[in-house]
Amino acid sequence: MVNMLILMIHPMEKESKEYTLETLPILVEQLQVMLKETKVLELHGEMGAGKTTLVVELLKKMGVQDPEGSPTYSLINEYPLENGSKIYHIDAFRINSSDEAYELGLDELFEENAFFFVEWAEKIINFLPERRITLTITTNASLTRTYSIPHDHGS
Repeated sequence: MVNMLILMIHPMEKESKEYTLETLPILVEQLQVMLKETKVLELHGEMGAGKTTLVVELLKKMGVQDPEGSPTYSLINEYPLENGSKIYHIDAFRINSSDEAYELGLDELFEENAFFFVEWAEKIINFLPERRITLTITTNASLTRTYSIPHDHGS
């Protein structure tokens, strides 16, 4: 069985694009273009939906040599880029309250001029910048994934 990915950038339109896991880099390229406007990617989806798989591909595309996978226990992985910028991969799954997020310094972290890829973003939604890309991954019965990004992503 072939796993398929379906990307709906503008859910108001009836058209969607389908991707196999092998063509995930095409989806990553589209996200990379969107990240030129805003540097925060907010990821939603159930456990095992493919959030980390997508982030790892995006990290590689942006020049990270050895992405570590999901920072489930460390909560934050920091990756320096050759141009001096940074990428923070945040997994908020284990954050249980706004107080805990505040104690971790997330309010100050998001003030940095860096890229942020945030899994389980709904757990720290109050700390995220207003301007961000919201991506929801839905697992379909046919083992496909639907990636949807609202047209208006915080502009």
